[in-house]
Amino acid sequence: MKKRLTIFFVAAVVLIGFYFISELFRSEPPKPTITAGGKKIAFAQGSNCWSGLFSGVCSDMPAPHELTKYAGLNPVVVSPESQITIKFRIKPKKNSLGVQLWTNNEGTSEIVQLKNQILTVPKEKGVYIYGISANWRKGSSMYFFVIEVR
Repeated sequence: MKKRLTIFFVAAVVLIGFYFISELFRSEPPKPTITAGGKKIAFAQGSNCWSGLFSGVCSDMPAPHELTKYAGLNPVVVSPESQITIKFRIKPKKNSLGVQLWTNNEGTSEIVQLKNQILTVPKEKGVYIYGISANWRKGSSMYFFVIEVR
C-alpha cells in the first residue's frame, strides 16, 4: 500500500511540475472555448501581446470585419436571445474579461454585458461579430467570432 501511495505522489508531483514548466515557456495567450447550445463556435485571434520566459511578442491584427473574413469564419446560427458561454482554461485577471459587439465596418463597437462568462445575443435577426478581450499576468489578447441570429 505504501508503495502505491508513493508512486501516486511522485506521479502527481511530476504532472504538476510539468504543468508549471509548460506555463513558464508558453509563448501565446490562452485560447477560449466558446459555445452556444452545446455547439462550439470558431474564433479568430485578434491583436495580442504575450511575454514568455525568454521572449515577448506583440501581434497587431486587422479590424474585426476583415479578420473574420480572412480567417474564413462562417456565422454560427443561434436563436434569438440565446446564451453564449466563454471559458478559458487559464482564467483571465479579475474584471479583465470583456465582450464588445462590432456593429459596422467603421471600427465602432459597443460593450456587451457578461454575467458569469455568459452573454445573451440580441433578439433581432442578423449577423453579429463579437470581440472578446482579456488580460493575464503575462499579457492580453482579443478574439473574434461571428453569429447569425435566426
